[in-house]
Parts: sequence; structure tokens; C-alpha cells
Amino acid sequence: MKTINGAVLQVGDIVLTTSTEKVSAYIRDFTRSDISHAMICVESHSVIDANAEGVQARNTQRQIYDDECAVHILRSRQPLTPEQLKSILDYARQHVGTEYSVGEAIRTFFGGRKDFTHKQFCSRLVAQAYASAGIKLVADPNYCSPDDIKNSPLLFEVEPSWRSVSKEEVEAWKDNKDATQSMRDAINSVLKAARSKSARIQSLNDINEHLVEHPEDDAFILEAYQSSGYLDLWRTQPVKNPWIYDVAEMMRLPDPAGQMEEYCRATLADEARGPNRFIVNHGGYALLNKQYGLRTFAVLEELYGILASGQKRRADVAKTFLEAKGLLEPEVLPVLRPHTPEWFAALELWNPPQAMMVRAAIAAMGGNLAVCSMCGDDPASDYQLPPAHRSPSGVYTLRLCDDCLSIRRDMGEPYETLPNAPAGS
Repeated sequence: MKTINGAVLQVGDIVLTTSTEKVSAYIRDFTRSDISHAMICVESHSVIDANAEGVQARNTQRQIYDDECAVHILRSRQPLTPEQLKSILDYARQHVGTEYSVGEAIRTFFGGRKDFTHKQFCSRLVAQAYASAGIKLVADPNYCSPDDIKNSPLLFEVEPSWRSVSKEEVEAWKDNKDATQSMRDAINSVLKAARSKSARIQSLNDINEHLVEHPEDDAFILEAYQSSGYLDLWRTQPVKNPWIYDVAEMMRLPDPAGQMEEYCRATLADEARGPNRFIVNHGGYALLNKQYGLRTFAVLEELYGILASGQKRRADVAKTFLEAKGLLEPEVLPVLRPHTPEWFAALELWNPPQAMMVRAAIAAMGGNLAVCSMCGDDPASDYQLPPAHRSPSGVYTLRLCDDCLSIRRDMGEPYETLPNAPAGS
């Protein structure tokens, strides 16, 4: 038995595999290839693919293959820019939940056609994701086979692409509840309910568009989210793996193979690629909630705030662990001074309505950046929230007048004076 080699797999890589199932044999026969399936690596130990279950994320450690099954890891010959990588990952994630198109997958083997639906199959998802970043892996990203991707001149193979696994490791994964399967089940449940309202809905993003056009379905969609368990899946991780949120617990665990360091470095690498998707989703739902005032958007804004906080906690614990072990140099992150371009960029990602409000206050005072972030009064000083009250986005500073400072504190936000912060900075 074998599995994908996570030691060499990088985010953005394409994984090509096959199985012993009949449909895989048919695909290999048609394409005269050793592979029948394609996936994209979106973060450490996580891929997104399209199969009969639709477009979904999967844990690579749970993907077990028979010894005779081929496994290939392909990477772009031209290193992906951060912008290209973001485009590829965003495309794959935005299509999670999209239905699988058996007919169009079959049509690929007969030359395809000009028209195509928004449904997916494995190689189309991979090719279209790369095409969204301006990288045309194959002649027709809408109709292509896994073998077409394998033979793309823009890719090269990374080895060793797989590693052997023991029966004990396979059994251990079987006994360990699959969180990604729980997420797939919840997403499919939400989408099944939503599609009863509109056949055009393919992904969770499509649900948002439907609600904007049909706000009368707000209660129905919210019930679909609630009954699916989607809103509560985050509760299982702290119970199942408390050590990833507690550095003292992590330090106590035995780690003879050094896997803890690998986990921590992978966690920080995922963070280093830019704002995590939970922060981005929180900002999106904050804006939708402000614009349309629907209960579904409010609940999802709250959910992604919780998820973003959990992800930041994981990254903080990983960083602290490596520093404590002498495996990482301590780093002091710069403070985001209010009203600087960096401050606005972070706030617009996390809370677009608040960023718009601050810009409006500044504009009302003739563009004076020294005014209060809330009301536009002058004078104002810079303040920060203590660590326990900070948002996952890193925006924990505000420029406030005395009245607005008092109001924020009364709201339960214990702002403190930000050291060395001249009002006009």
C-alpha cells in the first residue's frame, strides 16, 4: 500500500492518481495512460478534486492506493507567482460543492465541444484553475483528460511522489474520524437543500448570489446550514486535537519522529501565503451582512470569525513551539498604525464596512488622517486592544477621540494607549 508523499508535495502542485475501480480502468484504456484522476494541493495535507461526490477537499494522508496504482506529483516549470497561486487556490475553493458532470467527462474522450456547463470533472477543475491564473496547461481547459495534464509541457514531475504505508497506519486512519468527510457531508447537505430553490446553484458562493436575489429564502437557507451541522463542525477539532491550540499540551506530547516540527512548519507556511481563507470569508460576509441584513449572512460572518480566530491560535501555538525548541528565531511583528495604507489593507479584508466608515470620516474632514477613526473629530490618539481582544486579522489599533474611546470601552473593548504613536503618523 502507498500514499501521496507529503514531504515533497507543495501547495499548487497537481496530483495524478488511479485506482483499481472499473471506471478508472476505462479511463486508462481510453487515454492509454497509467492515471485516471487529477487533484490540486491547496494546503498542507489537503487537496481539492472533483469526483462523483462533487468538488470537495480531501486529506492526502487518507488517500491510500494499492501498490500497482500510479501516483504522480506535477509542478509548474515556471515557479508560480504569489498572485498566480492565489488565483489557482481561490478558483478551486470557490468551486467546492459543484456537481460532477459525468456526460462532459465522457465527452472529453470524443473531442469535447464548444459549449460546457459550470459543473466539473477532475481534469477540467485542475485545468480551469490554472487557466484562471493565465496558465494554459492544455489546449482546451474545458475538455481535457488527466493524461492531457500529465503530458503538459508546462509541468515537470516531482519525485518521489509516493511513500509506502503499513497496514497499521492504514488501520489507524480508518479508526480516526475523517473531519474532511464530515465537511463534505455538511456542504452537500446544504447544497441539496439550496438546489431545491434554484437549479442554478452549484457552490456555496452561488447560494450567496441566490439570497441577494431572493431574500425571502433567508430562513430556509439558514435552516439548511443549521441542520447540516456546517455551523458546528469547528467544535470537534479542539476536542479531538487540543494540542494544536495549546503550546503546553504540544510540548508534553512525545514526538520521536519529529512530526511536530513538520506540522508546525507546514502551519506557518500556510499562514505565510497570505490572509487565510477564513479571514477573507469573514470580510465577505461582513460586507454582505451590512448591505442586505440577512440572518444567514450574519451567522456566517460570526462563524468565519470563530474559524479565523482558531486558525490564528493554531499559527501562534506552532510559532511558539518552534521558538521554544530553538527551531525558529523569535520574531516581533510590526504594529499596524491606524490610517496607514497597511492598516487599511488589513481592515478592508477583515471588515470592509468598518474600513469604508473610517475612510468616510477622514474624507469628511478634508482627508486629515489625524482625525478619529469613528467620528472624524480632532484631536485623536492611537489605541490598541490587549491580545485577548484582538481580531485574527491583526487589526487591533484605532485612532480615537476621548468620546469614542469611552464608547468603545463601554462596549467591552478595553482599548489601551498605543506606545510611541504620534497622532499624525
